[in-house]
Amino acid sequence: MLVKLIAIPLISAFIGYLTNVVAIKMLFWPRQRINLPFFQLQGLLPKRQADIASSLGELVENQLLSMDDLFARIDTPEVKEEMVSRLVSLLKDRLATILPRIVPARVTQIIGDALEKVLRQEAGEIFRQSLEWGQDYLASEVQIRKIVEDKVNAYDLNELEAMIRGISSPELRFIEILGGVLGFMIGLVQLAINVLLPG
Repeated sequence: MLVKLIAIPLISAFIGYLTNVVAIKMLFWPRQRINLPFFQLQGLLPKRQADIASSLGELVENQLLSMDDLFARIDTPEVKEEMVSRLVSLLKDRLATILPRIVPARVTQIIGDALEKVLRQEAGEIFRQSLEWGQDYLASEVQIRKIVEDKVNAYDLNELEAMIRGISSPELRFIEILGGVLGFMIGLVQLAINVLLPG
């Protein structure tokens, strides 16, 4: 009787733990489909990698990083000012190298200052038109969804498994242990039923 009292919860705990270990393993294994008499067996990730990639691409593009979000981050006064300043600096450097040495430095400076003035006056409109064109072009030519989808599909399954396990290792281990704890509790309930309702 004592052996039964100890064995039932321990066996139930072992079964619960083992069930969860196998369930987690089956997220990744078997890599190739195995045809059994009544069903096919393949790990969730290998079987659904394309679907996961597609869903992830859609999620990133629609909710995490759309082209509109990207351009909203670019279309700020700080970015405009930084771009104009760099453009002016680049323009002045180019002027200094393009104009012949016989042109006095004062003339080169006047030309540079005039170009800077024009550039700063027109920068807002130039920046706006460039952003509009860039946004239209990139929205049609560069699809974030497709980039993410292709990257996930290109991942080697071993790398993908290592990445997922690396991120969620403590949680996966907790699920395995929880299976053992729940199995132990079920074993205690089963034991209580056997003791209270013998026969």
